[in-house]
Amino acid sequence: MNTHKDRAILSLDTALEEQFRRRSRLLLEKLPELEVPDWDRSRRHVFLAIGRLGLGTDTEWALESLAQVCKDPGGESMFVRHGLADCLYRFGGQMGEPLTGSIRAYLTAKDHYRMEGGTENHKIMHAAAGILAAQRWPDWSLSAEIKERCNAYLEHYFNRVVRYGQGEFDSTTYSVFYLTALASLFDFAEDPRLAKQAGMMMDWYLANTAGDWLNGRFTGAHSRDYHPTNEHGAAEGGIASSWLYFGGRTPDLTLGEPHYSSILALSGYRVPDALAAAARERELAFLHRETHDTAAPDETAHDGHSTLQSEKGCSKGYGYISRRGVRKTSWVTPGYTLGSMWDGKQGDIVWSGQMRRWSLMWDAEAHRSAFFFTHPFPDFGHETEDYVGKWLGSSPYEQVLQHRGALVALYCIPHGETYKYGPRQPFPSDRDPYIDGFLDPTALIYSEERDGWLFAHGGTVMFAFKTLKPWIWTEEAGEKRLRCQGLRNAVFVMTAEPDRTLAGNLREAPGSAQAHLELADFRKRILEETDIQADLAADRPEVALTVPGGDKLYIQYDGARQVNGEDVDYEGWPLLDNRHLYSGVGSGIMECKAGSGGIRWDYNTWEISVPGAVLKGAES
Repeated sequence: MNTHKDRAILSLDTALEEQFRRRSRLLLEKLPELEVPDWDRSRRHVFLAIGRLGLGTDTEWALESLAQVCKDPGGESMFVRHGLADCLYRFGGQMGEPLTGSIRAYLTAKDHYRMEGGTENHKIMHAAAGILAAQRWPDWSLSAEIKERCNAYLEHYFNRVVRYGQGEFDSTTYSVFYLTALASLFDFAEDPRLAKQAGMMMDWYLANTAGDWLNGRFTGAHSRDYHPTNEHGAAEGGIASSWLYFGGRTPDLTLGEPHYSSILALSGYRVPDALAAAARERELAFLHRETHDTAAPDETAHDGHSTLQSEKGCSKGYGYISRRGVRKTSWVTPGYTLGSMWDGKQGDIVWSGQMRRWSLMWDAEAHRSAFFFTHPFPDFGHETEDYVGKWLGSSPYEQVLQHRGALVALYCIPHGETYKYGPRQPFPSDRDPYIDGFLDPTALIYSEERDGWLFAHGGTVMFAFKTLKPWIWTEEAGEKRLRCQGLRNAVFVMTAEPDRTLAGNLREAPGSAQAHLELADFRKRILEETDIQADLAADRPEVALTVPGGDKLYIQYDGARQVNGEDVDYEGWPLLDNRHLYSGVGSGIMECKAGSGGIRWDYNTWEISVPGAVLKGAES
């Protein structure tokens, strides 16, 4: 395993290191309780075997499971190949020749490691597995070719992502696979430059996650989110890996997909103190912004999509999610995050079937402490797909404007259009002529309805929402939901921080007079100081919201988005910006702000510098 002495200055302090080790041990110890369904047997057995071998328990079961996987690897090849390659490097000394031979036979049976087609997470797993297989068996006839191809892909991919963002950004599921593939290279790549790149890329991914992390929860907008109403109950892939590095509420490690993080629990990589602080320090509210799914003007767009160049000419849409790219906004407070994304105009969306465009999430024991509205839209577009019941996806007919803790979502669903979207099937635009809102009453300590508004107290957040057309409580797929009929509509959301002492004493909160008084004051300000102006009948519907304090939000569908009369400058959006970190689009530089550690990641030279020291990048 690589020692990475050049990262010693970035290692965790003693307390944080001990916390990480405890979480790693807990994760590995809980993995044997995880269910293994027949449809996912091969993938789970590989990573469960890594966990058992890492603990030194049930080693016979682990080795037998790996042998069986080699005989029947299933259809998800990149997951199994990467897992087997990592396991061979990590525990090859415990394997006999028959198992080692079986793994070699599977990894080198043919040229698996093509970089054409597939998702971003598929490609990075293929590349990591290909490099590890090629360097393990230099006598393999394809070794040199595959190593060159996979290295070339990673070099190109790394350089695009650190300047222009991801397509699969901030996924509650898939973010783990970038980290695990990179951890394998960090630990075992023989090329010191590649090993160093892997560690710096892990830093980059975790820096992007840190700003949206709230005590065990993925918050804000996501490109691929299978679990929009359950963000910390089960240990889904990205939730488990982020909890491992950042802590917070412990997810149920017997549910979801925590097994993929077995590699991370055993890896020598450690998240820098400054990035852990960016995820954990929530004493003050702050604005967090990200850019994703963009590319350099001369870059080939994803899958040959036709994309649009920015007016300033510094970037263009990459076309994984949107032809114009994505700009994220999150208002992050000690107890909640309101987050959203800008993704262009109608017709720009390529793939919204697993996207969460906006949401409010708050810190609570209830794992369904989330609120959002959406026009139901499927992932695949099959006739039998249960997209309404699963809350998956965001409509291509929804556009959002957010300013700090206030948000307007505008809906303009066309009649009789067939939307041809990305890799999925065409779908009728108005099959579902309504918008649905998710709000689990059991995640609230108090709520009331008045004058078309719903006012809610969640202990760590107070919020109010109103729709232009009336909503009703209804029930579908066995749960309550807010439904609002009509092809044109708007949702208005406003949030506020409650008293911290109440938030810290949730057991007494349901009967607390303080919660009622706080919400009454919040309600009074909303009703007296809020103004809504709207024209839904216009060719391009438009709405304006004036919030308590006087800020004015204005959005026109496919048109202007303004705050206090000024156009929002999405063209000038940073790649990453919050109270801790900054990176400009196209710069290849990520820096900690003053007071946040002083670290500078230079992805142009692959060097990390800190006050008083420079860590040299490996030779090219």
